[in-house]
Amino acid sequence: MNSSRSLLVIGGLVVVEAALLFVPLAILGAAINWPDSLDFAPSKALPLIFDQLGQVRLGYGVYLLYSLAWALIGPAIAWVALGSDKRVGPLFVTAVGLICASALARAIGIIRWLTASTFLAENYGDATPEGQQTIELIQSVVNSWGGAIGEILGVSLLTVGWLIAVSLIILRNDGLPKILGWAGLIVAPILASPVMELFGMEASIFIATLSIHLWMFATGFTMMALAFFRKGN
Repeated sequence: MNSSRSLLVIGGLVVVEAALLFVPLAILGAAINWPDSLDFAPSKALPLIFDQLGQVRLGYGVYLLYSLAWALIGPAIAWVALGSDKRVGPLFVTAVGLICASALARAIGIIRWLTASTFLAENYGDATPEGQQTIELIQSVVNSWGGAIGEILGVSLLTVGWLIAVSLIILRNDGLPKILGWAGLIVAPILASPVMELFGMEASIFIATLSIHLWMFATGFTMMALAFFRKGN
């Protein structure tokens, strides 16, 4: 595969990855009012999950696929950013390590909805009042712990580290326009903002998520445009 074709393929995959998030958003949004349902009390969330088990499994299954795909997409973006000098240095290795760890943390956070939460939802309705209180407590713990691993560690910390590393690679090499590197450094603190929740402050998950996906769309389409330009020349 020549360089322009590989650049086109990678750019297309980046765009697909950015767009893939909207699939679980549509499925889970229609089924359980996601992502607002993430903040529902267990007494409200568990019956809702039980009533829509099929859609919940489908939506979170796609979300799991999206999360694991970062382990492919993240290193690919870093590789393209190296440009003509494909020497693998500490910054590239750091970027790859961070995004692979991020994909794992994201996956762990999502699997809670495909295992523990669905199991609890299936048993919640038939439980005694005392049993329901126990299930609600377990769901709260599972949701808080899984959310911390997936959203805080996986997205807000590890993905931010990857984005900073990739942005620096872009700025130091000729693989992608420098503006994407500067844009990545601007997006990084926005993406990291949900960490504030650990200290009792409010942050917008929507804005944080939107910022990184806008950057991904811009990066993917830029790669595709560069591929067509190089092919034409």
